[in-house]
Amino acid sequence: MQNFFIVIFFLLTPMFTGFSQQELDYMGVIKINDTAIISYKISFVEKDGLVTGHSITDLAGPHETKSYISGYFDDENNSLEFYESGIIYTKSPIVEDDFCFVNFSGTLKKLNERQLIEGAFKGLYSNGEECISGEISLGGFGKILKSAQRMDKRIDRSLLISKEKKEMVNLTKSLDTLSMNIIARGETLNIFTKDKNVKLAIYDAGKEDGDRINLIVDGKIILENYTVTKKIKEIEIPVHSQKATIQVEAINVGTSAPNTVRIEITDSRNFVRTLTNLDEGETAGVTIINK
Repeated sequence: MQNFFIVIFFLLTPMFTGFSQQELDYMGVIKINDTAIISYKISFVEKDGLVTGHSITDLAGPHETKSYISGYFDDENNSLEFYESGIIYTKSPIVEDDFCFVNFSGTLKKLNERQLIEGAFKGLYSNGEECISGEISLGGFGKILKSAQRMDKRIDRSLLISKEKKEMVNLTKSLDTLSMNIIARGETLNIFTKDKNVKLAIYDAGKEDGDRINLIVDGKIILENYTVTKKIKEIEIPVHSQKATIQVEAINVGTSAPNTVRIEITDSRNFVRTLTNLDEGETAGVTIINK
């Protein structure tokens, strides 16, 4: 997956998008002391120099984490600063106080996805202590997607690459997968909230193929042998104690494996969308943590 991000990053070509107040998406890597490369994506809007949005670290990885970002854009000096200030969700099992938050300062010439975002960052724990440092290199996601589509077309037209390898090397499909926030077997997505109740919605986001599940909330079966369809099933989940646990158990894989169910969690501030990817008998979980 890291090699995929390196390849995508160097495929960037000019493309004009971007207006004030449009959400801008940038994707690339965090480089930590030349020893590690971690995928990284930010999405934000800017108003009067103030930047607000979110970041995602380790996309599609076992420690995928989405955090709030805030910062400043200085058009005269072509500079961008932002810092992560709290977690929206994470697949990592460690507690929130142990997370290392990115504090970035670098260059951005204009607010459009033709530009690269490059610069140094300092990692800080929530108590202000320094953890790690390194560099960030990001390109406009729109450019990356178009470059991937062009590369896929070249591969499809090539007579030197077998059909099997063409199906294996699909950059556009890989980018789509990264955007899905998939919960795999045994994984738990930890979502942070300040609310006492959150809304859970489940449905089949693709072709209905008879996927059946058990939905278990705090150890109690809420939906048993439930067939997931395109019709959205909404359930209110109370978070009266410190946390609420939600488990999805795959009863079958329908007519097309694996068992995939779209799950959406909504509270007064956030909207988190995820997707299960399970074989028969496997489980995946969501934990709602009351901050």
